[in-house]
Amino acid sequence: MNLNTDQELPIEKRLEPLIFVFAQELTITFVGDNSHFIDDFLKQHAQKITSKERLCAYIIKMTYTHYLKELKHIKKEIDALDQAARTTTKNEELFRLADTQRTMVYLDNTLQGQKETLNYLWEETDFPDQLDEPNLLYNIRLRQAHAEERVLIYRDLLETIGGLFNDMMSNNLNHLMKYLDSAALVISVPALISGIWGMNTGGLPGKGTKLGFFFVIILGVILTLLTGLHLKRKDYTKTE
Repeated sequence: MNLNTDQELPIEKRLEPLIFVFAQELTITFVGDNSHFIDDFLKQHAQKITSKERLCAYIIKMTYTHYLKELKHIKKEIDALDQAARTTTKNEELFRLADTQRTMVYLDNTLQGQKETLNYLWEETDFPDQLDEPNLLYNIRLRQAHAEERVLIYRDLLETIGGLFNDMMSNNLNHLMKYLDSAALVISVPALISGIWGMNTGGLPGKGTKLGFFFVIILGVILTLLTGLHLKRKDYTKTE
């Protein structure tokens, strides 16, 4: 499977099959619809192709070059998401995270599927002997190993960033609930005072004076300010 370099397309459309059937005097190729892989490949490696083994080797090398370029781009996206997760929980960043995770799932499964095929090619066939180019083979296997390793690392990083987004949203929600609970508690103080002095029973202070209303207002304001000041200074992170 080759990875198309057009990043405007969704990941499932960027993955295109590459099929090569080698006969004694004929090579049959099949690539995805509207693929430019063969043209790009010939521009870069046409002079190096002297055998079917070299053709196959350079095709594999080019495909893994595409994977490594895409993973380099994804690393920049992961770094941006990591910074965003520390400062915001906007929907746009969450959508970017979901898209990046989706891309990584496709890449992970594609590379794991190809790993078995390539390992069989390297270890169970005489392809390395027929190619007879240890440096080229080493370069290909090194790219393969780097791509597979980076996919695993980046998937773990994305899971960590997703957890950070969840923790940030929970933290913001906790702060919001703390503010709302504190506001409700502060508002309940004058409501309690006015409720007590609004009872139709005798013996309430200030009932027979015109200053009683102002007394209740001043008392409610003072208690409200004291309650708000206490809540502001209270450190709820400490346990008794």
